[in-house]
Amino acid sequence: MTEIVPRPALSDVDLNQEVAPPVVPSSKSQLLETPPASQELPLPMLDVHPIHAPVRGWRDFFIHIATIVVGLCIAVAIQQTVEFVHNGYQLAETRQALRLEREGNYKTLAENTTAWRWGTAELQNNLLVFQYLQQHPGTPQEKLPGVLHWASSNYPFGSVVWDAARQSGVIALMPREEIEANSSLYFFLQKVNDVQYEGTRAIMEARRYDLSDADPSHLSSTQVASEIELAQAALTVQSLRGSLLLNLEQEFPDFPATVTPEELNQIRHTPDRPTTELLGAARALTMERMKAAGYVDSNPPRAQK
Repeated sequence: MTEIVPRPALSDVDLNQEVAPPVVPSSKSQLLETPPASQELPLPMLDVHPIHAPVRGWRDFFIHIATIVVGLCIAVAIQQTVEFVHNGYQLAETRQALRLEREGNYKTLAENTTAWRWGTAELQNNLLVFQYLQQHPGTPQEKLPGVLHWASSNYPFGSVVWDAARQSGVIALMPREEIEANSSLYFFLQKVNDVQYEGTRAIMEARRYDLSDADPSHLSSTQVASEIELAQAALTVQSLRGSLLLNLEQEFPDFPATVTPEELNQIRHTPDRPTTELLGAARALTMERMKAAGYVDSNPPRAQK
């Protein structure tokens, strides 16, 4: 590597004077001793701030402490404000979603009511056919007082929004009364969903005879008696489903009308008024035993005029 020597101006050079040759380093050590000017970097400058004034007494000390406390309070207040706004928005969004889910369950209740009425008529028809076949064994199916019809229509109530709100912890932002009201509602809805599943299982159990022969007139007397019991079991679950639908409407009046007590009484054959009056003395004895156990009669017999 050669060192570049600045070239003199022409005015300063004597043309007759001999120009000395450039100096070339004789050894490698000489070259390393003098680094090029391009490698000489300036040292970084330190940015020095003036120090704070020293604490000269209790007054300055408390001013510093108060400044720190005020700063922390402002930071905490800002954080809490952000959380409050976020929680309020999240709660409002959840309530809106719950309202829409509740409106969807209004429609589901109406569908459940229709399905319950159809299912009840079907099961009562099937029970009637089997009872007739029990009383008239060997009757051809074309002469039976009806055909067997098995169907199961289930309309589960929705609870996705409420389940998500519970898992995310949003319900902790609600008042206690609101949490209890929603919990009670979805508890009722889940019970109806469970009973619908039980009803489907009962119907599938009752119609298992058709796995071998679909003609009920080919059943033996023992099989017919078993089918009567299975049909009654399915009808019992159907009655429970109707009772839950009625309780749902009674507990939450904003839900549409559903099964009536008169419709439920068509499944459970309760004693009529003349029979109830005839059993008055026996009922009084029963009530004495029940009241001894703390029972309160909610439907006492009417006084005769």
